Amino acid sequence: MAIKSKIKGKKKKKNYPTSKKYTKYKIEGGKLVREKYCPRCGPGTFLMIADNRNYCGRCHYTEFNQKK
Repeated sequence: MAIKSKIKGKKKKKNYPTSKKYTKYKIEGGKLVREKYCPRCGPGTFLMIADNRNYCGRCHYTEFNQKK
């Protein structure tokens, strides 16, 4: 007795949101300058900027912003 298997085709392409790394840099005097990076991990790791804190996803370093 043969078992029928379903024929699978190609997977559909998923659209993922872009990383928007261009927002992490500024141009000053014709040079690219990094906005904010982790003081523990070094200049290779960016900090996530939220409404009330800056956060490193690699080492979990957190800086809280003062309320105005």
